[in-house]
Amino acid sequence: MRILALVQWELVQSVRGLGAHVAVTLTSLASVGLIGVGIFLLDLWSPFPTTLGGGFRPDTTASEQFTSLLGEYRGGIAFFVFLTWIVLIAALIGPAFSAGAIVRDRRSGRLDRVLTDASRSDVVALAKLLAGLVPLSIVLAAVGPSTSFAWLIGGLATSEAIASIAVALSIVVLVAAIGLLCSAVATTEVAALIGSYFTIGAVILGPLLAGAGLALAGFRSAAAVVFAFDPLVALLSVQTRLAIGLTRTVLADWSPLRVTWTIGRTRVPVWAGDVLLYALIAVVLVWLTSVSIEPLHPIKTWRLRRSPGQP
Repeated sequence: MRILALVQWELVQSVRGLGAHVAVTLTSLASVGLIGVGIFLLDLWSPFPTTLGGGFRPDTTASEQFTSLLGEYRGGIAFFVFLTWIVLIAALIGPAFSAGAIVRDRRSGRLDRVLTDASRSDVVALAKLLAGLVPLSIVLAAVGPSTSFAWLIGGLATSEAIASIAVALSIVVLVAAIGLLCSAVATTEVAALIGSYFTIGAVILGPLLAGAGLALAGFRSAAAVVFAFDPLVALLSVQTRLAIGLTRTVLADWSPLRVTWTIGRTRVPVWAGDVLLYALIAVVLVWLTSVSIEPLHPIKTWRLRRSPGQP
């Protein structure tokens, strides 16, 4: 009940502001524009040249295979684009709902009162996480109807769509948890926002850049492992045949995309492992948030309790 009361108070404050409403409106308009671009490209099908440059295989055969791949999995590619769009929106808007929550309460003195009433910092941290996820989820839900475009053009399996949504949701929770921890350790809202954007950018783009560097240096096997931990690659790896097709055409000269982990005799899909990893990291971040906001947390006072003269 304490969690629900805290979440209710936070949500009332969010509804009173204009940020969430403006975000929903802009997100909806941008998503409609994204569909318009998709329809325009379908109307101009064959927008791809007969040769591919810029680090890709510059032969006509690979180009024809790439175009054929886009035609066969057009629905899956459209769905991947929309989910990538959702992840990017979460990365841009998520910190606005979570990065300043604890900073504002600490500055106004409300955090001390809430900790006294709730008596447990982990309850407060979880309530703050849920309060940040609700308005963010409403904003992301504005993109939901646009994803029907992927089914309209065909080529998308329902099981792959459900798995992709699970990956996207785990990334959204991780983004909110990062913003919450930054809010707990920062002293100002600006510092919390900057820290959140830097950390989220490192999570989303860091493995891509590191993997590209390893691939260019010739360490293709290590690059494939690093790529597998990237959220966007996890989204793509759900569609196994599409990921393998891209590996054999566009990424043949770079590094193969890993789609499964082999543990003994068991094969675990990369996307499933990443979902568990992101969930575990989010749980750890929320726990660290509770440690940061509790002045007398046992971890902070263990040295004092073990000092001479203490029971």
